[in-house]
Amino acid sequence: MRGNNRSILLVVLGAGLLLMSSCASPTPTPEPEPTSTPVPTNTPEPAKPSEPELFMKLTGDDKPFDTPYGVALAPDGSFYVSDSGNNRFLKFDDAGNLLAVWDQSGSGEGELKSMGFGGLAVDAEGNVFVVDNGNFRIQKFDNGGNFLAAWGSEGTEDGQFVRAIGITVDGEGNVYVTDDGNSYVQKFDNDGNFLMKFGGQGKGDGQFSHATGIAVDGQGNIFVADYNNQRVQKFDGQGAFITAWTMASDLNATGTPECIAVDTQGRVYITDYQFGRVEIFSNDGEQLLVFGSHGLEDGQFRKPTGIAIDAQGNVYVVSQMNNNLQVFELPAFE
Repeated sequence: MRGNNRSILLVVLGAGLLLMSSCASPTPTPEPEPTSTPVPTNTPEPAKPSEPELFMKLTGDDKPFDTPYGVALAPDGSFYVSDSGNNRFLKFDDAGNLLAVWDQSGSGEGELKSMGFGGLAVDAEGNVFVVDNGNFRIQKFDNGGNFLAAWGSEGTEDGQFVRAIGITVDGEGNVYVTDDGNSYVQKFDNDGNFLMKFGGQGKGDGQFSHATGIAVDGQGNIFVADYNNQRVQKFDGQGAFITAWTMASDLNATGTPECIAVDTQGRVYITDYQFGRVEIFSNDGEQLLVFGSHGLEDGQFRKPTGIAIDAQGNVYVVSQMNNNLQVFELPAFE
């Protein structure tokens, strides 16, 4: 997916207003002297990239994707897709060639059960963390798909899950998990030992209602898609609330965030499940770019979910109801 491959469309089947007042009585205003009208100075807006270019699309292997959900990139350029409806995850090389499939059903080590709306993540060592929400657990594999560890059980206590959904790994290898039915973000070390949690059910700052996607930037800030509250929340590394913002402001509407990715410059990429598009924000929530629309064509999405950014700035987007993964080359931001 580098160099000359960028021009190839590959189909594989299968982010205050200051009010001043005065109580003094007004004094008469003298007649103004004639003045010349200044020539307006136009301050140019910051340059923004043009529309991304689609250069790869995957629809599965010999078995088509069935409501795929997550996508995660490995350090070597390969990437993984969680094919939730088929209860499996697949590994592709950077050109989209299938490398491996993990599809053993069950509750044993390395087996999967009802992945549903479950994400996946990869750490700096290439280990893969998979949300196995039908088994109320997280599973860890090496880059060859060999089982390494699992943790979690059904419940609302520390280290337990009701329906885990989003997952991400920070620069130190810590693992963060969101939960649909237990409104906390839980943080674990790389081997699954519980470290902390933050959140709680509600609409206030730092609370969640149906948290889904999650991502961590290079400074350790944590971004959470607060789905039912239709907002994105930003926290520091200790889980303290920093700010929040809504989506689809250009439509005079409110979008629904699903999954999140952050690039090396701290820009925040969010899939809008409701309006079928991707919105890109600054680290503090200023909208920078929107691309995509609802539909079946290339460059369109129906219920977009997983999103990831590679080292070259290419954007990987899962379209859940279109049963595909599309990869876009995004021109550089100025």
